[in-house]
Formats: sequence, structure tokens, C-alpha cells
Amino acid sequence: MTDTDALRKRLNEIRWQLRGEARLAALEEHLAAVEADGDAPLLNATLTALVDCYEYSTDSTRLLVPYARLLRNLDTAPEHFDDQLLRSVYWQFKWIVYKLRDHPDVPLASIEDALTQFRERYAEAGHSLHPYYEAEHWFAHYIGDQERADRAAAQVRATEPDSMSDCEACRVNDIGDMAACAGDDEAAVAAWRPLLDGHLRCAHEPHNTLADSLLPLARLGRLDEARANHHHGYRISRDKDDMLGYIARHLRFCALTGNEARAIEILAADRRAYELPLSPDMRQEWLEGVQTLAAALRARGMGDALLAGPDERDWTADELHEWADTERRELCERYDRRNGTTVHSERSQELVEPDRKYPHVPLGLKAMPLIETAPEPVETESSASSLEDALAHAREGIEDAADDRAERWLEVGRIAEALGAELDPADEAEMLLAKAEPKTALEAAQDLAAIAATLFAEAGLPGRALLCRIAKAAWGMRAEPAAFGPLAPGFLAEADALTAAAPADAARARAQVLMAQLQSGLMRGERPGDDLAAAFADADAGLAVIPGHRRAALARTQLAMMLPEFETEAEGRITALGKAFGLATDGGFRYETFISAFQYGSMLNQAGRLDEALAVAETGIAAAKGDYPPFPVAALHLTAAECSINLGDARAAERHAVQAAHWYDRAGETGCAGVARHLLGKSLAMQQRGEEAVVILEAALEDLAEMHEDEHWRLVDSRYLLAENYQRTHDARVGLTHVLEGLRLMDDGLAHPNPAFYAQSAHLAGELLERTGEAKSAVDAYGRSAAAWRELGSLSTAANPIRAALWARLRTDDADTEAAVAEMAALATELEASWRNPDHPEEYQDACRREYAKTLAQESRMRGDDEESEEAWARRTLTSGEAVLAVVEDGDFLVEIGVQTAHNMIAAYEELGDLDAAGVLVDRITALLDPEAHAGPRKALAGHLEDARERAEDEANEEEAAEDEAAEQD
Repeated sequence: MTDTDALRKRLNEIRWQLRGEARLAALEEHLAAVEADGDAPLLNATLTALVDCYEYSTDSTRLLVPYARLLRNLDTAPEHFDDQLLRSVYWQFKWIVYKLRDHPDVPLASIEDALTQFRERYAEAGHSLHPYYEAEHWFAHYIGDQERADRAAAQVRATEPDSMSDCEACRVNDIGDMAACAGDDEAAVAAWRPLLDGHLRCAHEPHNTLADSLLPLARLGRLDEARANHHHGYRISRDKDDMLGYIARHLRFCALTGNEARAIEILAADRRAYELPLSPDMRQEWLEGVQTLAAALRARGMGDALLAGPDERDWTADELHEWADTERRELCERYDRRNGTTVHSERSQELVEPDRKYPHVPLGLKAMPLIETAPEPVETESSASSLEDALAHAREGIEDAADDRAERWLEVGRIAEALGAELDPADEAEMLLAKAEPKTALEAAQDLAAIAATLFAEAGLPGRALLCRIAKAAWGMRAEPAAFGPLAPGFLAEADALTAAAPADAARARAQVLMAQLQSGLMRGERPGDDLAAAFADADAGLAVIPGHRRAALARTQLAMMLPEFETEAEGRITALGKAFGLATDGGFRYETFISAFQYGSMLNQAGRLDEALAVAETGIAAAKGDYPPFPVAALHLTAAECSINLGDARAAERHAVQAAHWYDRAGETGCAGVARHLLGKSLAMQQRGEEAVVILEAALEDLAEMHEDEHWRLVDSRYLLAENYQRTHDARVGLTHVLEGLRLMDDGLAHPNPAFYAQSAHLAGELLERTGEAKSAVDAYGRSAAAWRELGSLSTAANPIRAALWARLRTDDADTEAAVAEMAALATELEASWRNPDHPEEYQDACRREYAKTLAQESRMRGDDEESEEAWARRTLTSGEAVLAVVEDGDFLVEIGVQTAHNMIAAYEELGDLDAAGVLVDRITALLDPEAHAGPRKALAGHLEDARERAEDEANEEEAAEDEAAEQD
């Protein structure tokens, strides 16, 4: 072998290395050796390999120098370029204009010259100008020449691509990007659809498009799709240095859509970007992502939050924002000086400080609480007429028991204060009560209630005054639970005295006293007695006979909401909650509907009344307002998610679970958020969306350990789902670690509600062990699965792992086919006995019959070997096939097994040349298949037979022709 041959072999070895800096270093070192050797074709081949490797590196602009040398070699010595090398040079020319543009030190004149060469060289070589027009469009857009960009875009649409154009996936991304840059998000997403739906892919797609689509989808309000694209896109782009630009877009998306916690995680995971030799354009995109996150945290008042920064240390958000902003501006100014415009800086500034607010996009991952912002003050006219209008509106709110009645009276107070107007005593009292906040300022609230009581008394409203005094005393239980008890008899006596003059207020007062008495007892750990239960019933009856009085109806609803406290059995609590929920919804009381649904829906779910529970939860969710407490909101969504999962509606479960996780995060309930994430991951897995499911389920594992041990079964369930979905995403080794950890937890005593879960997990472990080449361990895992199924008394389900273990044994070094066949035959005998055992349930017998048929078929396959003749194979297939069909036809026809067996037998009959027998078989099986339900299998069998007959006829014709030719030669 010559030195040149050795160098060529070494080049091929380097080309097979993974892309990265190590491969680049090897190519650069190899280039020096090739230059010393002096073989021109090999030098050109090495230069093209180096250019290609630079294109997929962190600083792709480095390809400009070797490519310029390559182009010079082509112009001076074209004879040293074969067809493959020549194609590479033209293919790589497409990258040059973009790389020149991306480097701010390259003059515009050089870029224009490269564009001219691009067009001339492609035209001379007869290539389509489609890629040239793409490059011209993006250059013109880049420098702000919109008229030229539009002309070039029109040419892109009018020019047919050819083999020198980018792949279809990249072209589709380009079309969508053009629409997005023009501000047409709908058109952009529509253009990207083949990529987003997974129909097109290449080295950088759909990674690029998934990142591009995030903010357009958020602007369009398609938040579920934005969430899905983030989970999928970031997962497949992370840890890839040449995709740091895409990762920066994910970073910006999270920062702008209320997912700062996720953005902080991404920044920490990809902090290597600070130290990498990035191209100027990628460096700028990374800085934009970093600055956007820092700005989002500063807007929350979290400028001192620590973020992964340069120099391998953590920086505060304030520090990192200033650093990133300074370097980004300097970089943009270099581009502006080169371009002669400020377009570049303006666009970059818009990215880090967008002129619009983006909606919050719940990701289902751990999130910071949303910023609580006070509503913008509404400018209201402060005049006598505006005060009268506000008063009329507020008084209606009291009579109607409106949900916003407190806000209406606060508005009255604002206008009256602005006018310096004095309110009537009753109105003043209502306004003071609206200001009371006993949860946050107890003493102040009690003082306001006392003043209000005095004002109501002055206004001649003793019932309202009594209610104020009851409220003040009831609020005091927050500090002293036992204080209310001694006051209750006096309040009830006052209520009785008011019955004739103010029946509605008297009835409401009784209800308020009784509810406070119950609450006081519960706070002190006392169960309510029969006397209090009877008093509740009397109070309910009294409120029920006051028709048309909204405040009385509200009091009755609130009274009913406490009735479950008197019940000790689940069914009684459900009945009581149902009454409260019915009163709340019938009365149109929003908050009471929300709270009663939270309790009632959960109880119905626990009782297995899933459809009812889902309807109740969704009613409660519809009633919720943004300022309602987050825990019940989360619980309502969790109930809806769990019911939807169990009813098989994965999309609805996904919608509710992501909201449940978000609201639990807001409530600071980490463990409950883990439960929601478990359900979200499960719903995604049910939809075969494995890329997203693994992201959510791994996050769930972090939180579920904080739940009560009764919920720890979700840990092993999540592990199983992770293993299953890593198997789907072709990452069996990672999946294996999860399922093995799940088995370990169960071996240590962690039980799953499904008694078959251990057996299922062990079988999945066997599949993953086989996939990772660990056949011996797979045999053990299948054995654990089979043993677990047998322990559950189910031979029919144990049959599958038993067969799988036998096949896995044959893939080990000490395979014993004869022993495996014997064990397969023994399994068949055992299954046949269970099938024919009349003591077994009919359903179980049929399951054993199905597995018996499968075992017979696999036993026959196992008997075959490489030395078996085609004729022997055919005869064995027909013999075993008849045995299988005898089982399949003995009862309801087992369609899948029967049809597959028939196909195998048709092939065997064809091998033996007996297609008449094959025809009889097809008629026999077809007669057992329903013409409508099994139209596909019937057609497939007929087609298989027809193809066999055509092949036989062709062979006969060929033989006849050969005989005729031989006769002519004789």
C-alpha cells in the first residue's frame, strides 16, 4: 500500500467518526499530511470533508477558508475533480453566502460577489437557481432591502428545485420562515405542517422548525401545540453543540411565556455555550436568549436570582443581563457598520424586549407562580351621577348576591372619596364590609364589622346589624376557636326576635350562627351531635320557604355545603355534597359552585362514578375565576384528568393534567403537582407521543416522592411508562434503567394497585434486555414475569413470557434447541389441558385456546433449522398449520392466528406445487370471515393465492419456452 493509499484509507476512517471538534481536529491534522503527500485529488477530497464538518460545528463560518482554497483548485486544475467531488463543491457553494453574511467582518461587496458567482456557476452547470434565489432572499431581508427580498421570494416560488437544492425538509422550513418574517404566523405554521407532523426530516429537521414554531404558536393562542413542540424539540436538540441556536429559541420561548423555571434549567444544562467557539451569529442568538431570561426575572423583582453564567460561575440576573446586553450590542454594532443600516440592532432589540406580552403557556413542568399584578385602574367619572350609578349597581349586587358585590362597593367608595361625598349609613356600612379582609387583617376586619353593625342599626336595619356582629364573632374563631360558643345562644335569641319583622335576615342569621358553631367544634376536634344536625335541618327548612330572596338562597347553599360534616359514611357524604352542588348551580352562585364541585367531584371519582365526577369537575372549572384559591382549581383539574384517563379520553386528560400541575405549582403543592405530571405523562403515552411523555414523567419522579406513601405506586407506574416510551423512541438502554428500578422498588415492598403490574414490568424488562443484547438476563426477566402470572393463577398470560424466554435462550451462547422445543411442547400440552378443563371459566378457557394455538405455531417454527430443505419446510408448515387451524376453528374463529396460518400454508402449497389445495384452503378460511368486518383479510388471502398462481403460470411459460428452444436447437 502506498502512502497515498494509506492517507485515503485514513480519510475514510475519519469520515465515519461522529461530528464534533474531535473529528475536526483529526481532519485538520490529516490535511497537513495530505498536503505533504501532494496528491491533488486526495487534497480536494480532504478539503470537502473539512468544509462539510465545519458546516455542522459551533462556528460554521470557519468553512470559508478551506472552501475558498477548494474553489481556487477547481478553477485552476478541474481535472483533479471527479463527478462526486464536483457535486460536493457545487453543493457546498450554497452555504458560502450565508456564512459570509453571518460574519460581520466580511464586507457587503464580498457577499454580493459571492451571490453573483453563485448564480453564474449554477447557471453554467445547468443547475436550478432555486437555492440561489433562497440565498438572495435571506441576504436582502437581512440588510433590510424588503423590495429585493420580495422579488427573490417570488422567484423561489416560481423556480423548480432540483438535486442541487436543499432537501424538501429544509425547503419547507424556509417557506415557513419567510411567512413568519413577513408577520403571517398562520401561513408559517401551515407551511411547516409536514415537518411538525413528522412527515419530513433531515439532520437539522424537525429540530429547527420545532424551535421556530414556538412563539408563532403562542401568538396564535395554540398553546397546547406550542407546549408539545417545546418538549419534543428541546429534547432532540439538547446536548448538540451545532443546535445551540435552536436551544436559545427554546430559552427565549420559556422566558417570554411565564416558564422562567424551565428556562433556568435549560440555561444550566447548556452553560457550556459560554465557552464554546461559536460563530458570531450563533453567539448573538445565545446572548439574546440569556438576556431575555434575565429580563423576565428582573420583571418579577428577582434581579438577585442566580443563573448559570460565563467563567463557570453563577451570576445574578441583574449582572447577567448587563453583561449579555453589552456584548450583544457590541456584536450588533459590528453588523450595522458592515451593513450600513441599523436594521440588525433593531431586530435584535425587539427579540430581547418584544413590544407585546405573550400568554402563559403551561408546560406541565415545575413553574414559578405567576406575577400577581394589580389590575390597571379604570378611569371613572367622579360626579354625582356616576356615584348614583355606582350605588344603584352596588345595591343590585347585594340583592342579587352577585359574585362581584364587594368590588362594586369598593368602586362606590373610590368615587365617594374622590367627590368628598358622604354616604347613607347603610351604604357606608356595605362599603366598609367590602374592605374587610379577615384572612389577612383580622383585627381591622373585626373593627370594620363593628362599625358597619352600628351604621346598619342607625339605618333601621337590625337584621343586617346582627349579621355583622355574628360575622365579627365568627372571624374571631381564627384566633380563639372556643370563643364563639358562649355567644351563640344570644345571637340565636336575637334572630328569633327578628323573625316577624325581618324573616329573611333572621333565617340567614340562624344559618350563620349554626355554621359558626359547627366550625368551632371541628376546629377543636369535636364531632357534631344530633342536636346540631336537627338545628341545621330546621334552618334549611326556614330558608327554603323564603322564595325569590337571593341572599336567603345563598345562605341555604352555604349551609348545605357543611352538611357532609355530619356524615360518617362515604355514600352519605356524597348525597350531602350533591345537595350542596345542586343548590349552588341552580342558584347560579359561582364561588359556591366552584367549592362544592371541588369536593363533590373528588368523592364521585373515588366512588367510581366517573362520568358524573367529570361533569361536576368541569362545571367547577367553568365557574373558577383567576383570583380563586389555586389548590381547589388544581384539584378540580386533577379529578377531571383522572376521570378522563380512566374513560379513555387521553386528549381531555392531557388538557386537564397540564392545568392541574400548573395550579398545584402555584399553590406550592409539589407532591400533588407530581401526581398531575404522572397523569399528564400517561395521557401523552396513550397518544403515542413518547418524546413529550418522557420529559414529563422524568419531572414527575422528582416530585412524587413527596406524596403520602399511599401514592408512591405512581413512582413505579411512571418508571414503567418511561421504559415503554424510551422503547418507542429507540432508546432501550435508558428505558431499561427505569423498568429495572421499578422492579427493585416492588421487590422492596412498594405495591402497585394493579396486581398484574409486576408481571407486566418484568416482561417489559425482558424485551428491553433483549434489545440491548443481554439475552441471558432477558431469560431471567421473562421467567420472573411468567412466575408472577402463574402466582396470579393465569397460565394464559404466563404463556407469552414463557415462549419469549425460550426464544431468548436460543440467542445465548449455550443454546439448546432440543430442550427448548421440548419445553415449548410441554407448554402446549399444559395449555390444551386448561383449555379443555370444564372447571375453568369460559373466558379463561378461550384465552388458553388462543395461547395454545400460538404455542403450536411457534413450536413448529422452533423445529426448523438452516439445514432444512425447502420441501421439508413446506411439509412441516402444512402439518403444524393443520394442527393450529384445528384449534383456531374449535369455537369462535380466531381471526388473526387463523389468517396468518393460512398465509404460511399458501406459501407451503406453492413450494410443493399444489395450488389447488391452496385454493381449497382459501375457500375454507374465507368462509369463516365476515365479509364486512374482515374484508381486508379476505382480500389479502385472495391476493396471495392469485400472486402464487401468476408465478406458477410464469414459471410454466418459461419452462415451455426453454423446451421449445431446446427442441429447435436439436
